[in-house]
Parts: sequence; structure tokens; C-alpha cells
Amino acid sequence: MTVAKSKLLPPAEDLTQRAANSTTGMDLRLSPGVLRRLEEVVNKSRERFVVDLAARLRKLRASTQARTDGQMSDVDLLHLVFEESLQIKGMGGTIGYQVLSLIATTLNDFVTGRQTLGRIQFEILQLHIDAMYVVIADRITDNGGILEDQVLSGLRTAVRKFS
Repeated sequence: MTVAKSKLLPPAEDLTQRAANSTTGMDLRLSPGVLRRLEEVVNKSRERFVVDLAARLRKLRASTQARTDGQMSDVDLLHLVFEESLQIKGMGGTIGYQVLSLIATTLNDFVTGRQTLGRIQFEILQLHIDAMYVVIADRITDNGGILEDQVLSGLRTAVRKFS
């Protein structure tokens, strides 16, 4: 079996010129007016994002209950948590809930590649979901404060210790 070598292709010159040339392409710098309009759009959409985030967290909590009741396998739960935590991670950062994004990242790292959950690993997963609920309920934006930093540190320590 032979392995083909990858080859990095440079971008077509005409595309590079159009992107960088302000007379024939688009300006890659955003004006203050455009930035304000983009911020307005994000701010108006924030409530929809929060509603979506809450629905995702309810889905995760219901899935952990289904696993407890024997209605969902570890593999199915882990797959769902992997997918939802990726979505939550991206959404949290988009709307200024950076601490939510960090918790979702830790959760995603925890479930990546995992096929089973022991009792302690399952509890760690549930703690992540509970922590994200608190962030949404208390509308903790940006990086939070000292308490949020301690919670995140504790979650990371648990992930390292019980992975």
C-alpha cells in the first residue's frame, strides 16, 4: 500500500487579488457602522440563542434520565452529549456566554472517544450539564467571576482525574 503525499496548493492569483483589492473586490475591513449593525443583529438574536441553549440542556438532562432508566445506552448518550456540547460551545461564544462555552468545551473533551460511563464519569457529565444550566439561568456572561472560575477549575480537575 502506498501513501499519497499531500500537496498544498496556493490560491488562484485572481482570487487573491479580488479579495485584497478594494476597487475590484470586497473590503475585508469592517467599518464602524457595519460593526454596529452586526452587534445589533447578535443582540436581537441573543434571546433566541438562549431559548435554543435551554432546549439543548433540557434534551441533555432528559437523556441522562433516560440512561438512568435504562432507556438509552452509554454510546447513544455519549454521542448526543458530544454533538450538543459542540453546538453549545459555539453558541455560547457567539452570544457572549464565554464561561458556558468553556464548560461545554470541557464536557466535549471529556466525552470524546469514550464508549462507556462509570458511575463517577456519569456524575461528572451531569455536573457539567447542571453548571451550564446555572450559567443560563443566572445569565452569566463573559468569563464570569471568581466562583465560575472555581467551578470550571473543579470540572477540569474531575475530568483529568476520572478520564
